[in-house]
Amino acid sequence: MKLLMTLLLILPLYFSVTNLFAQQLSEDHGSDASNSVLLPVNVYDTFTFDATLSPYIRTATYISGPAFLLVYGITTWGWYDQESFTLKPETYEGAHAINGAADKCGHLYVNYAGKRLFTFLFRATGSSMNRANIEGALLMEICSLGGEIGDGFSPRYGFDPYDILLNQFGILLGMLLDWSPVLDRIFTFKWEYFPSERVRRRLNDVEKWDIATDYSDQKFIFTTKLGGIPYISLTPLRYINIDVGYYTRGYRGAAYYSSRTRNVFLGFSINFSIAFGDLLPVGYTSSTIQTFFNYYHPPCDYEAKVWVLSDRPHEEFDY
Repeated sequence: MKLLMTLLLILPLYFSVTNLFAQQLSEDHGSDASNSVLLPVNVYDTFTFDATLSPYIRTATYISGPAFLLVYGITTWGWYDQESFTLKPETYEGAHAINGAADKCGHLYVNYAGKRLFTFLFRATGSSMNRANIEGALLMEICSLGGEIGDGFSPRYGFDPYDILLNQFGILLGMLLDWSPVLDRIFTFKWEYFPSERVRRRLNDVEKWDIATDYSDQKFIFTTKLGGIPYISLTPLRYINIDVGYYTRGYRGAAYYSSRTRNVFLGFSINFSIAFGDLLPVGYTSSTIQTFFNYYHPPCDYEAKVWVLSDRPHEEFDY
């Protein structure tokens, strides 16, 4: 059961599966389609749900988001394992931040991607763009606040006000990009992940799988998509992304690293959304793959410059 929920936590994949149940808009979009996708296809451009299913999908959205978070938190993070509520603000900066502050980036990303997922579902079931933007933000606020309250009853974590702050940043970033299609085509926030050695060693022990806190092979990346910029989108540069990212290595649960590091990098990567858009005909498969790669960053980028913010031995830490 935990394995299933852990896999579902990967929000970009959840986006993709959701899109497969959508229906294409008809002539309005089909008539303008070309053989080459010069700009990434936003899910709102090509998908909508059958109107007769909309009430059921909206009801499922209201229920499934909070319910999934509640079940995952109880089974994986120890929510409500203690009766008392604990306030536990964590150090959020410097080398001694918990997990090197990678968990704060995780809060930002999950709320960003979750908010945009909810907005897509509301938009595809009849809401106007502005209304769906607000509805998605409000539902994500409910989920994230419920999650932080659950942490307050967990002996492992505790209620951290800084988590709430990063949650708000993620939701606001999602609102901004959902509000502006122009900015949405140029910018995105991505998550890169490949299971670390800690997880790979436990492949046969699903009770210890927790992808969400497996930080030593995650990166959080703010991407500028050259393919979303007018004129550049007509050149081969449309296949290039400029990435600014942050990642940590060697923190909690990753003692196989020789030290604990925090890193910022500037790099380049391939815009898989546009690449697959050019290769595949406009339709379900093309738009689903493009959307997936708008939120997930494959671990195959080029880091042109890396700044090591800190590099400390394990002995300095008491956890």
